[in-house]
Amino acid sequence: MKLYRHDCPYGYCPSRWSKFGDNDEEQAALEQCVSNEPIVHRHSLDDKKWITESFTVHSPAMRAHLRMALAKYQDFDLDLEDWTFKPPYKPIVHRWDRLNALAENLGDPDSKNAIDQLLAFLQPILAPAVKALAQTKETGKIVFDDVWQIFPPGELAVTTFFAVESVCRVEKYEKVEPLGQLPYWVISLEYIDWNGEHCGYTTTKVVIKSFKGPRHVISLPVHPLCFRDTAADIRSGMVERGRKFERLRGYHFRTCVGTMILLETKQAEERPVAGRVIIDSYAYYHTKNMVKPDLRPLASAREDAAKAPASSDDEEIVDTSDSDVPDGPEMTARKLNMAMARQEFFEDLTDDECLLATPWVRGLNLKTKQWARFLVDDLSPIIWNDAAFDHLVHPGNAKELAWSFVENKALAANTFDDFVQDKGRGLIILMFGPPGVGKTYTAEAVAERSRVPLYSMSAGTLGTKPKFVEAALDRALDLCKLWNAMLLLDEADVFLGARTTTDLARNELVAVFLTKLEYYQGICFLTTNRMSSIDHAFQSRVDLFLPYQDLTAATRRRVWEGFIDRAGRDKFAVSAADLDKLAEVKLNGREIKNLVKSANLLSLKSGDKIGMARLTMLANNRIEALDALDGM
Repeated sequence: MKLYRHDCPYGYCPSRWSKFGDNDEEQAALEQCVSNEPIVHRHSLDDKKWITESFTVHSPAMRAHLRMALAKYQDFDLDLEDWTFKPPYKPIVHRWDRLNALAENLGDPDSKNAIDQLLAFLQPILAPAVKALAQTKETGKIVFDDVWQIFPPGELAVTTFFAVESVCRVEKYEKVEPLGQLPYWVISLEYIDWNGEHCGYTTTKVVIKSFKGPRHVISLPVHPLCFRDTAADIRSGMVERGRKFERLRGYHFRTCVGTMILLETKQAEERPVAGRVIIDSYAYYHTKNMVKPDLRPLASAREDAAKAPASSDDEEIVDTSDSDVPDGPEMTARKLNMAMARQEFFEDLTDDECLLATPWVRGLNLKTKQWARFLVDDLSPIIWNDAAFDHLVHPGNAKELAWSFVENKALAANTFDDFVQDKGRGLIILMFGPPGVGKTYTAEAVAERSRVPLYSMSAGTLGTKPKFVEAALDRALDLCKLWNAMLLLDEADVFLGARTTTDLARNELVAVFLTKLEYYQGICFLTTNRMSSIDHAFQSRVDLFLPYQDLTAATRRRVWEGFIDRAGRDKFAVSAADLDKLAEVKLNGREIKNLVKSANLLSLKSGDKIGMARLTMLANNRIEALDALDGM
């Protein structure tokens, strides 16, 4: 036999003899020699001890069981890995219980024998990792390097969305070790959201920074639900909250008291909110001309769960891994669907899906006109103020006439979400008169009685440049049509004034405004303090004129009574004669409201009832101040 001597190129190791002159030939022969072995177990010498470096499974029966046990394990591909496993054997550690469950359910003797041999081989190798995981579950503490152990794909995990605790499902984990920086773990999580069309899965990532020594698992920014003592209560609470999320899909008009997260800022900003909001993801993406986010359909996840092996865990394991590096140049573009009609699919959610639902829904704050996320637990049905219309003080039958117009308009054209390009199908009501006599309140009371949103805006918020005014009007009119809302344009003098031959810029503004209103299909309230200067072309487009005059003593008395009743009659010590005296003071409705509010604030600390003296003092103070301003 011919032998060949191989010397160490570095001179550290002794020479060795082989019947192969080429190292590659020797390696190929070795692989051929062990190819029929069920498992090839490789060892390396470390500190004078032989330790496992890797092992490769060749047995077809063993491979079949491993393929079932490791199905859909994040980005792990058995074929690409050539069925070779290296320490710390993360996939097998995470699926150890599933592998054992498979063994218990096997009836075929040969298959049973193969998996028993596999388990007997794996047990001593995996023992340290399995023991460490058991210790973590017992103590509730973990070290940084072992963080991967508690995040098997499919595990339910608790994290926070804008400081609100939520349950997600682990999609994958990854340890990142930047050059010259401390390592950190990235845990990818999936949860259920609504994009205005359908529910589906989307992902988020949570970073666990490096830490020294053991740390409580539940102190991590994301941790498995099973480590919480109240896991069952948390689960039931999240399912209940998910049902609220389910009911809030589509369009909803609600009251919100709590916190909102602004959507149109570079970084998420938290703001307090107390008022009425409209929940509508479709409207957000549609009016902003934004492509709605892609969500992985619930149906695909349900199909994956149905196809899972009978012996698999209850939790579905989903592989939605993707690379940050594209395979080639991006040659396609996502198309923006400009269709006006809603296409919403409200499929029922299971309890497991409700558990994973986001606690935040998108909508518009009607007061500030800001798009934001609102917490589902902060939303409640609107308590309508049915007395608002009754408290509306207007001479004659003007308010009943306005209501009749609105009521019959709704009966004649209930075209929710239908954007017909016909002219003159809207209802325009122009309210004119001095300030503080109830023009704005009329629109509010009519909308309240109609049970619809009132989208109010002032001419000042629209600006003066025709291009921006047109865009802002388009958005407002679009939303009013989507939501069957009434539009209130307050102080619209700049858009209603008669056109001249000298001010071309304002002429363009008036023309834009007239055109938009002519094609508007809903109900629009306009207020102005200068009726005499209104453009004649606009006058012909008004369906109902509502004139307002300075309040008489009788109407002022009713206004005083109304605001005192709203503030709480028991807080005031005023007689009928006192009200008669107050009614003689020439104040408008807004001034009376402010006086009642001011008097109420002044009495909060003392708790004393508000008497005639305080109201008279506040009224005189206001009149003197206004007279002084007029004289300046």
